[in-house]
Order: sequence, then structure tokens, then C-alpha cells
Amino acid sequence: MNWIKNVILDIAVTGVITIWVFTGPEWAYWVILIYTPLLLLLKLTTVSSGLSKVAALAGDATPNWFYHLIYAANLILLLVGEWWVVAGGWAIIWVLSVVQESKKASYKTSSKKPERKSNKSTG
Repeated sequence: MNWIKNVILDIAVTGVITIWVFTGPEWAYWVILIYTPLLLLLKLTTVSSGLSKVAALAGDATPNWFYHLIYAANLILLLVGEWWVVAGGWAIIWVLSVVQESKKASYKTSSKKPERKSNKSTG
């Protein structure tokens, strides 16, 4: 459960989206409007560059299911709130996260070197 400290911001953003959907304060609107494109830009940068390899080597302990749960909740909440453009942004964030996850998995498996057997023949 040490990974919880790594996802506090994700949980807080989901809380802000929930507050905006059900009560609609202006501050929550602006937090979502600023945070969503920043996260989208971060995901695009990570997936398109070699940062997925760095992330794979660093080894985040957060389970992948947690991110799927958070992104699904954010997407559903924004759809309920009828904020279609931002919901679309979160759908793209979710897809990019899946792509990043698959890249990280391939980097992890490719970084494990198989043992080589010696083919020396004794003569």
C-alpha cells in the first residue's frame, strides 16, 4: 500500500471532478480545465518519446488497475456532467495510458537478458 502516496493527486482530481459534476463550483471548473490538457500533454510526451522506457526501469509500484479505475471514473463523471470535450480528453488520456503500459511491459521483458549457453566444444 506504499503506492497510495504516489496517487494522491489522481485521487484529488477525481474528487474535484466529482465536486464539479454534483455542485458545479467555478474553482473546480478551472482546476479541471487546466489539469486535463496538462496531463494529456504529459501522456503524449511520455508515449511519443523514450520516457516509457525510463518509467519501466524506475518501477512504479502502483497497480495498473488503479489507473484504469481512476480514468474510468473521471470519464464517466465528465460524461454525466455533459462536458464532452474534457471527457474526450480523459478518454484519450486513458488510451495513451494503455499504450504506455504496453510499452513499459515490453521494455521490462526486453531488459531481462536470457542466459546464454556456451557452445564451446572440447577438442
